[in-house]
Amino acid sequence: EMDISIDTGTEYAELVLNVGRVILGEKNRNKMKNCQLRKKQNDNVLHALCALLNSGGGVIKAEIENKDYNYCRDGIGLDLEKSFRSIRSPVSRYLDVMQKGDNFLIFVKSRRNSETSDLRIITLNTNLYKRDVTATEALDATAARDFLKDVKKTRGRSCEESNIEALADDFFKRTELAHKEKVNFTESTHVEMKDFSTGKWLQRIKEILPRYVSAFANTDGGYLFIGLNDNMEIIGVKAEMSDLHKLEHEIKECIKKLPVHHFCMKPSEIKYSCKFLPVWSFSEGIERSLCGYVCALRVERFCCAVFAENPDSWCVRDDRVRQFTTMEWIQLMVEDKPGLSEEKIRTPDVHYIKLFLEIIWKEMGFVIQGSWIFFSRSWSLYVGLEGNQKVICDALLISQRTPPVLLTLCGSPDKELEGYSTQTALTLKQKLVKLGGYTRKLCVRRKVFCLSPEGRGICYYDSERDAVYPNPYYCVTSETKNALLVALSKVLGTCNSL
Repeated sequence: EMDISIDTGTEYAELVLNVGRVILGEKNRNKMKNCQLRKKQNDNVLHALCALLNSGGGVIKAEIENKDYNYCRDGIGLDLEKSFRSIRSPVSRYLDVMQKGDNFLIFVKSRRNSETSDLRIITLNTNLYKRDVTATEALDATAARDFLKDVKKTRGRSCEESNIEALADDFFKRTELAHKEKVNFTESTHVEMKDFSTGKWLQRIKEILPRYVSAFANTDGGYLFIGLNDNMEIIGVKAEMSDLHKLEHEIKECIKKLPVHHFCMKPSEIKYSCKFLPVWSFSEGIERSLCGYVCALRVERFCCAVFAENPDSWCVRDDRVRQFTTMEWIQLMVEDKPGLSEEKIRTPDVHYIKLFLEIIWKEMGFVIQGSWIFFSRSWSLYVGLEGNQKVICDALLISQRTPPVLLTLCGSPDKELEGYSTQTALTLKQKLVKLGGYTRKLCVRRKVFCLSPEGRGICYYDSERDAVYPNPYYCVTSETKNALLVALSKVLGTCNSL
């Protein structure tokens, strides 16, 4: 089970995922004797990365386990870097890293579909298989999407036999076999042979079964014969009758649990047949003896799609990191994309706009020259969050001299408004990417001001004091400023209440 949690006490206006303690540095990771722990740490970081890419970006926070670690000297670790590249390359386009005390921070840039492909989500493994001549191949995300769209368009496929090997079918119908007898067919799109004549055959069959059932069902059906060697000789698997009953039960349970998805109007189960063919040894002058069994599994062509397991794709939802279900994943892969939001921004009182503008000018005068300031009664309401009655006015500053700044004016200091500012900035950033199409690295700074009894503005919260970003996030040019304005105009649409 993954050890990933959402850091609710973060100083960043980001979705921060805590992956726990991690050993960092190539030499230190190579010295790890516990290979399972090393893999678990890698998987946690990889799943957190996938979840953030599918949830608008954010930060991965890891507690550095080896206290003498220095990023500039030791690096991260080749296994982790390889995992990063397996998702998207080049890594520097979407990841920045920073060591901050005992923590290692990985900043994940918000992702937009058109940057690399038209796929809406990142998937580590589709777990959707097909046969390719004699190989069983996992479809990549693009191939899986195309396969599913084809099946959806035709509302399912015919389950009738198509090009099933006749010789393999004749073999499947036999009632007994001879040891070392050669079969008169070979592996093909519809036939797979496995030896498994040594120990642990039951475990090995359970490991490969989901992939082969998925592949045969998604292609044209086929046969899996266990007990035939590479020379196409009948060897058999040594087993007692009780072992065969157990294997038959395991096959039934395994196939029953495989995720399936129907586009057709007549949902059905995966159809298969399983037989155990006795293998006899014949010697001259000696009575024949039973030396094992061939496990013969016939899988029919399936009407829609069969997965080996749920697609390996993750997101952040309901305040936790979780894996997409097969149905959720398919909907995101093949359904039409949602349109832009039609939400409206409430107009703040003109008196407070003038007052707030004076406060901003006094606090940030050197920054706001040549800048754009967008006032709203509450930016949180626009981005789909709950409002806060303590907020008098919000303003979004877009300048060539600083990353975007969300400024909030309230009546009196309140710790609750720090969370309001953080969540609003996070959601606004996600909308600039998802709806506005902004593709560069982006952070939104936050400042919260309160009014003194004399009507003066006092800045009592500034995220810049604690939330330090890597240098690329502070690189603001006239080009990036204009790109932000274009993105914001798309987010706002036809709204004229600013």
